[in-house]
Amino acid sequence: MAKFKITEEAYLKYQLTTWQGEVEINGEKIIYRYSEDDNGAYMYVYQKDSGWCEVSTEDNENYAILYASIIEWSNPTEFGLIGEECEIDDEIVNDYM
Repeated sequence: MAKFKITEEAYLKYQLTTWQGEVEINGEKIIYRYSEDDNGAYMYVYQKDSGWCEVSTEDNENYAILYASIIEWSNPTEFGLIGEECEIDDEIVNDYM
């Protein structure tokens, strides 16, 4: 039987969580990944020509709508199931543009 001795208790040092989903906003289909860690939050969009690209809410109004919704709902799993529709106030979206 192998043995080992604990010299320092284990703890969570760093954690990265990434959600991936697909939405349609204003007729645009967006495949996205949203990641958050101790250093901040990042949103990536899949683009056919260049793969996964980090995007800014200033790049596209639909990205701002998606990002604002993720922040307001806490995470994308709160949006619901396939086919459900979500709404967010324009004033909230404007805060993220």
